Amino acid sequence: MTYTMNRIQTLFLLIIFSAFLMQCKEDKKKETSTAINTTGIEVIDLLTAEIDKSPMDATLYYQRAQAYMDNNGIEYAVKDAEKAVQLDSLNPIYQHLLSDAYMDNRQSKLSLMTMMRVGTMYPKRAATQLKLAETQLILQQYDYAVSTLNKLLKHEPLNAEAFFMLGMVLNEQGKNKKEAKNAFLTAVENDPELIDAWLMLGENAMKENDPMAKTFYKNAVTAQPENISALHSYAFYLQNHNEVTEAQKIYRKIHVLDRSYMQANLNSGILYIEQDSLEKAYEQFNIITQNDPGNYLGYYYRGVVHELQGNLQNALADYQNSMNINPNYEKAVTASAALEKALQEKSIGKS
Repeated sequence: MTYTMNRIQTLFLLIIFSAFLMQCKEDKKKETSTAINTTGIEVIDLLTAEIDKSPMDATLYYQRAQAYMDNNGIEYAVKDAEKAVQLDSLNPIYQHLLSDAYMDNRQSKLSLMTMMRVGTMYPKRAATQLKLAETQLILQQYDYAVSTLNKLLKHEPLNAEAFFMLGMVLNEQGKNKKEAKNAFLTAVENDPELIDAWLMLGENAMKENDPMAKTFYKNAVTAQPENISALHSYAFYLQNHNEVTEAQKIYRKIHVLDRSYMQANLNSGILYIEQDSLEKAYEQFNIITQNDPGNYLGYYYRGVVHELQGNLQNALADYQNSMNINPNYEKAVTASAALEKALQEKSIGKS
């Protein structure tokens, strides 16, 4: 039996759209929560003390809003960002953060209105226009986003980030793949180190079975040899095109660069299963369960290895651990039920 990840889902996890945007905070899609971790409490307490001393300092409210957002205190972040803008409405950075806070707090209309306002105030400020287009893209206002980016490109015809964002908008529209590709290509022509553009070119080419996908992924790695997203995308491509040895080399490199990046161990382990190298596969999944005990996939695939090795009780325990973490993971549910049935039948047969 061959065990493979859902390729579309995996690719989705790899593309961190808009991470490149300078001075623009990406939409993190955090849960609305007021839970603050220990480090966050200390930072927020310090800023609160400073605000008590200087209650009219917009910068302090901006910094505390950032701290709240970083620690899931989104409702407090909104209030502080609003205060920062109230005290200094001409600072576009404060407006950007307010827009992000509104978006994270599921107030998308206010998020868009904020960016439209600051976009009107600073029609030639690239970071602001990019942020406005990003917001319009998130809200699926594609035509408005294209219009925003075209206006920016009139002022800055070589702006690689604008071409990348234009490619993203056209890509999401799905109307003209050729125009989206041309936008991404223009982006990397103007900035060869724009990793996300190379990755989008690679992803789209792979979907179309275009062999150029390999070149695009390789170019991303060449531009930034230690970029984890670029390395993983390239390795994943190789993995799915029977270049297993090279893919494993890259996964090992990723593990050296970032031992917390468990996706590399996961894919490496799946490859080892397919190669019948069960001990090596077990090692990869064991690393995941030890370092990321909330990773249900690590337990599931370790269970697969146990089952293939004939360690059925251990396999059942791992399947159940996977289910406990994610009750909706159908593979673990199915495998657990099937194995329980097999063990019961085996027990009855002995009695």
